[in-house]
Amino acid sequence: MLAKSILIIFLGLCLSVPAFGKQYWPTIEWKTSSPHSQDFDPRSISEMFEFIRKKQFPIDSVVIVKNGYLIGEFYSNNTNEHTLSNIYSVTKSFISALVGIAIDKGHIRSEKQRLGSIFLKNNVIKNNSKLKDIKVHNLLTMTSGLKTRDNHLSNYAGVFALRNSKNWVDFIFSLGTEKKQGEYYNYSNGGSHILAAILAEITEVSVEKYAERHLFSYIGIKNYKWEKDPQGINHGYSNLELSARDMAKLGLLYLNKGKWDQKQIISSSWIEKSLKTHSYPNRGRFNPFKLYPFNGYGYQWWSSKTAWKADLSYRKAWGMGNKSVEQPEYFLALGYEGQYVFILPDQNMVVTFKSQFEKARDILIPKALVEEFLLN
Repeated sequence: MLAKSILIIFLGLCLSVPAFGKQYWPTIEWKTSSPHSQDFDPRSISEMFEFIRKKQFPIDSVVIVKNGYLIGEFYSNNTNEHTLSNIYSVTKSFISALVGIAIDKGHIRSEKQRLGSIFLKNNVIKNNSKLKDIKVHNLLTMTSGLKTRDNHLSNYAGVFALRNSKNWVDFIFSLGTEKKQGEYYNYSNGGSHILAAILAEITEVSVEKYAERHLFSYIGIKNYKWEKDPQGINHGYSNLELSARDMAKLGLLYLNKGKWDQKQIISSSWIEKSLKTHSYPNRGRFNPFKLYPFNGYGYQWWSSKTAWKADLSYRKAWGMGNKSVEQPEYFLALGYEGQYVFILPDQNMVVTFKSQFEKARDILIPKALVEEFLLN
């Protein structure tokens, strides 16, 4: 049954009208195109989808976009192009986009602005100079020094504690710091939630309302769900629910340097800063997979390049590895259990995955699939 559904989706795209003429933007709906008409080998897509089916990987959806056109889709486990599900930490990349927009509009002075000048009425931060000195830039690059201990290295203990607290922002600040801001990378879910709190504090509207006004409405995201903390702040670290197609719209916006339908939604300079490597999670450490799966981090976006050699050791177990060659750098948003937005500049492509991988190493399977089937 699954194989049949994949075949129908793929053949439907192959038989669609070739894409020529004036550039379009998928604000209302995506236009489909055959892979061939976008100068892409259709066998790469059909072979990847068949491989996913054969291996029974817990991948719910894949969306492949080239030159702005939808050239391939895969759905399983009773999902379709309208299905909303938690994109987990891909939420962080949406928050980063909103921070960039807020800076472009002058709501936030710059990424160098310090928390002490933002949370003027917060009693927890008021008398703590280390907290007050943390910059927006530090939160974006996971170098805030906050003592949140809420990532996989701590079994997410800090996330559970945060969710049980009555005031999330006060709770995060009450933990204090364990490192000087700017000197040490430590993945912090709490730090990303503070970015959402900054948006709410400075703009005086909810994060989702700000997103609707300045991002979602322009790129055509209408259907979503987004959890809020006890103070009504949308979660900055996770829990935005979107369709796989709408995830791809953020990737397409970044691929086009912040421009959508002749309008600059986010400044190109912010896109460049966001995708540039600012911090190195595994610098000086052996075997990065025991720590972080990628070793280049921008503004809530990852760089692809540094985990490639370590990742090869796992590919044989997944039935891959024969086609592996080192790839040009690309960029990705990554969420728990294997949620992805891949930006592949050399191919002018965006690829999204929604997955339910349970083993930590297996969340790298979509990365391997992209490199072995779509980039070779």
